[in-house]
Amino acid sequence: MEEYQQSVLYVEDNELNMELMHHIFKKHLPSVLLLKAETAEHGLEIAACQLPDLIIMDIGLPGMNGYEAMERLRSKESTSRIPVMAISAFARHSDIEQARTTGFAAYLTKPFQVKVFTRTVKELLTEGPYTP
Repeated sequence: MEEYQQSVLYVEDNELNMELMHHIFKKHLPSVLLLKAETAEHGLEIAACQLPDLIIMDIGLPGMNGYEAMERLRSKESTSRIPVMAISAFARHSDIEQARTTGFAAYLTKPFQVKVFTRTVKELLTEGPYTP
């Protein structure tokens, strides 16, 4: 049984992207537990129960999008301080600016470079485990 030091919640509706993320974590971030949700609504439930150290959120989700999910995370005391990183195919300057305004800690566009992604995740996790 593996022992994980930290946990990251990945909210993504695309199965291939989910598989890719699983492989990236297994190879480059093996001590980090990857939690998964296919919708923002399910991600909010997992975030409230598991209190991950970081949330990686797709913006273009079915139903509730990543911006709305971010606003809900920030509105609850228990999840308000969890850093959230956006990953999206939306690459316009206005998309990136909206993410900053909404409070995302980082914004990477798809396709992303694995080295940049892992460096960003490590930087966001360096503050230590999330404590409510």
